[in-house]
Amino acid sequence: MGCVKIAAMRSTVISFLLASLAAGAFLSARGETPMSAERRQIDHVIVGTADLGRGIEEFQQLTGVKPIAGGVHPGRGTHNALVALDKGRYLEILAPMPDAPPSAYLDRLRTLKTLTPFGWAVSTNDPDATIRLLKDAGYDVTGRMPGSRVKADGTRLDWVSFGITPELEQVPFFISWSASTQHPSVDSPAGCSLAAIAIDVPAQASTSRRLLDLLLVGVDVKSGEAPRMQLTLQCPKGIVRLG
Repeated sequence: MGCVKIAAMRSTVISFLLASLAAGAFLSARGETPMSAERRQIDHVIVGTADLGRGIEEFQQLTGVKPIAGGVHPGRGTHNALVALDKGRYLEILAPMPDAPPSAYLDRLRTLKTLTPFGWAVSTNDPDATIRLLKDAGYDVTGRMPGSRVKADGTRLDWVSFGITPELEQVPFFISWSASTQHPSVDSPAGCSLAAIAIDVPAQASTSRRLLDLLLVGVDVKSGEAPRMQLTLQCPKGIVRLG
């Protein structure tokens, strides 16, 4: 009788393992990972401009898609407009508020006469795991900073962000959205997809290059004389390159 029970237990364990392997293979085939695994992907790309209204008009003329006003970033002196991209990503047009006091960050935006790549973000569903990955690779990480903005309809969006310190050229910051927040890609105007992000990294900026290679989020990294980011979008009016 004992042998029968042991055999039955073995059969159950084997069935469980085979089912687990099959489920993992299914998720892998779809490009997904188990819910317990850390997931990182490009969340959004940022293009800067000195004037938000002018930036919205320029983007619409280039692409055929009109961005929607996003809202104001409290305490940062910026406001934005958004366009949905493919794969749950979005593009943010960022500009200084007209009455915002001078700062190094805002002064950089005020120099931009045309839409110019100004940064990008990688989302993570597990900030603790992402921070461990970065620290294990030898990078110092900032504290987690809560962020928010209120949309025109009164809806509040909340997130937590963190980054590398000291700042490195062309590397992303990291964002984790609140579970109660609807991601901006869901209700922003659609029509464009992100075909590519190309980043030029000078040979001496090996620390930046190593981090970009570590993240594995589908960015084309190559050597260049100066730091540079170029975004390639596929839109109703065709291919559009920014940067």
